[in-house]
Amino acid sequence: MNLNDLANLGQVIGAIAVVVSLIYVALQIRQNTNAVRAATAQSVHEHFASWYHLLASDESLSQVVIDGLKDYGSLSEKDKARFVATFMAYLSYSQNAFLKWRQGMLAPSLWLGWEQIIMNFAGTPGGRAFWKERGYLFGEEFRRHVEDDLMKRTPHPDAKPMGAFSIGRPSE
Repeated sequence: MNLNDLANLGQVIGAIAVVVSLIYVALQIRQNTNAVRAATAQSVHEHFASWYHLLASDESLSQVVIDGLKDYGSLSEKDKARFVATFMAYLSYSQNAFLKWRQGMLAPSLWLGWEQIIMNFAGTPGGRAFWKERGYLFGEEFRRHVEDDLMKRTPHPDAKPMGAFSIGRPSE
């Protein structure tokens, strides 16, 4: 084996090492992407869970929410402020989940569940009135999705915002 053969062998070994390194990097990127997606889903779940815990632990706030979803305009000034604060937080979490879904960081199956809950909110008389008054505060892409898609869909027949009253079936 001469020097030229050794140089060629070195190039082949170097090329194999580069391919192995690229495969390793690709596997690491995939593993990191999966970890980021899992952390994103966990974060979104925690936001919504803390929002629901807030309502569950405060009976008067729960009543304000139910009253506001039925008739936003009938709320007193104080109750309207509580309703606005509560649903600005909820819709901020919703917009975050929407953006993560659009970026591919949130599984479509997870987004679908939250989307149904947003539809339940937007399908109520109070939710529509709230959105008309406050929707401008959200990003254009999220606003378009809510207004041009979610608010135009027919609610699921079993839809009951906050489990309190039906919006999916005619009143019996």
